[in-house]
Amino acid sequence: MNALTRLEMCPDWPARMTAPVAALFMGVSETKFLEQYGEIGVRDGGNKFWAKVQLERIVAEQFDLGTVSHAAPVSAESEYDRWKAGRGR
Repeated sequence: MNALTRLEMCPDWPARMTAPVAALFMGVSETKFLEQYGEIGVRDGGNKFWAKVQLERIVAEQFDLGTVSHAAPVSAESEYDRWKAGRGR
């Protein structure tokens, strides 16, 4: 199943995306996406993911839009930080 087919099954963009889906989200080819944003992806097993919120922040910065309203601000201890600490990482 290709990225576009997987995306058509989603009601919205997923919270974390593989390179083909993230490239569609950013409006660039997968090659260009990996050149520009390959290093910010996070490995999870054999996969590499990019966070929707992170990509939205990049777009907001590129267009000088300030803070993306629906993207949660990064706090000293976010829910993710608590979850991550609970997993022993």
